[in-house]
Amino acid sequence: MLKRKLVLSDIDGTLIDSDNQLQPEVIAAIRDYTQAGGHFVLASARPALGMVQIAQQLGLALPMVTLNGALIVQNDPQSGNFTTLLQQPMADGDAWRIYRLIKAAHLPISINVHAGTHWYVDAHEYWSNQEAAIVGFTPETKDIAPALEKGLTVHKILCMGEPDAIDRLDALLKQENGLDISASRSKPTYLELTARGVAKSSALRHLAELWNIPLAATMAVGDGENDLPMMQAAGLGVGMGNSLKQVRAVLKTFVADNNHAGVAEALRKYAM
Repeated sequence: MLKRKLVLSDIDGTLIDSDNQLQPEVIAAIRDYTQAGGHFVLASARPALGMVQIAQQLGLALPMVTLNGALIVQNDPQSGNFTTLLQQPMADGDAWRIYRLIKAAHLPISINVHAGTHWYVDAHEYWSNQEAAIVGFTPETKDIAPALEKGLTVHKILCMGEPDAIDRLDALLKQENGLDISASRSKPTYLELTARGVAKSSALRHLAELWNIPLAATMAVGDGENDLPMMQAAGLGVGMGNSLKQVRAVLKTFVADNNHAGVAEALRKYAM
């Protein structure tokens, strides 16, 4: 009998290694877990298109928690289309205000707008190209400013830059009154902006309720600050050996890092 019937796992820095690959031990453990009746769900800051290939490699047909929980989708492998199961976009005007704030401060920040399953940038540059190589698809170029001013529905803004620039942006956002947003770091160079209250923890609760699984029978695995709410909400939160210091300061249970099949260890030790 499974110890944990529902497991949510982060992807980058958790499920995949530093070469952005799934290790054989991880694939085997996930297949053993799902064949035993477990629900293994991908929960990532990534957009949906950046998760499909991983889901296919693992043989997963369950919903995917995307954009830090702002959008839960079900993929149809036959058509390639996505069905939205749950969404929480940013409040009207917030994305436009954030964009203007970054531009007015002349911050060297790459602004990446995620609207549904679309990923928009003003132009391709170093940071967006690097992210495209990681997630496996290229963003669409778009004149973002007028789209935001006209009220484009935005689920997440990913801001990328050197740590000092990200620090400055984080400080500016904290001083900005009236923004109804949550800000968290998945990496020192990444600041993820979503509507306030958006978190992978909300997705965990939603899926547990959907499948009638008690939260005590759930587990969440991750490495970043944006994973913490999910790991704290689960029956058991498991941090990777490469977790950020913010995670190490809170969690008690850790496994090997992402280059040494930590997710496989978590599943076999705590879920099966």
